[in-house]
Amino acid sequence: MEKFVCTKNVSLSDIGQNFKITNRGFLNILQEAANLASSSVGHGVDDIERTGTTWVLLYWRLKIINRAKYNDTLTIKTWASFARKIYSIRSFEVYNENNELIAVADSKWVFVDATSHSILKISDDIINTYRPINEKLFDNELKDKFKLPENISENYCYTTMKRDLDANHHVNNVSFLDIALEALPDDLINNDFKNINIVYKKELHYKDTVSCYYKNEDNKHFVYLYTKESNTLNGVVIFK
Repeated sequence: MEKFVCTKNVSLSDIGQNFKITNRGFLNILQEAANLASSSVGHGVDDIERTGTTWVLLYWRLKIINRAKYNDTLTIKTWASFARKIYSIRSFEVYNENNELIAVADSKWVFVDATSHSILKISDDIINTYRPINEKLFDNELKDKFKLPENISENYCYTTMKRDLDANHHVNNVSFLDIALEALPDDLINNDFKNINIVYKKELHYKDTVSCYYKNEDNKHFVYLYTKESNTLNGVVIFK
């Protein structure tokens, strides 16, 4: 099976102060490409009511090679690079107007019941529908086992808002990046982070109070998103 291909122009909402695409802009475009690819085989957001199932994201791993500018036309190629009974990996390549590779990414997903939110086994029929291509962009899967470190202090607190919610009534995946950015030290505000990893541990809901904890380790900047009310680690965002 060929890779799913779509195009997207870099919009005003995708660019930052330097008029180039932001990390959030990249993730929004990849999120859209993933849903379009699933919709093409009958398992996108617009198919949830019919199928009673949906995909839940466990992590993003984004590596940026170069940044596009406002109104550039990007070509996104995406494919299921791994699929088993429990989870699937979706990979991405992003090309600019000169057909130069400017970003690669992968993402990990589980298949769930849209009503109960319980994890479902990915049937052979579903796997065959996506027809995985054994072409991986990274040597290993992203580490996704984390716990809140000891002797670390809260440095930012955020209460989720209506604007953060998506179609599933949860805080949108990309909003985790927005929250984590606010928790970074001010002297990192202009850093051009080329590697972004986001690991999702538990969904966030409207009016959740999120405590953020920052840690610098091995030239990586970790932000832990934690909900005190439920004693839950919701996610970890890693900047490098």
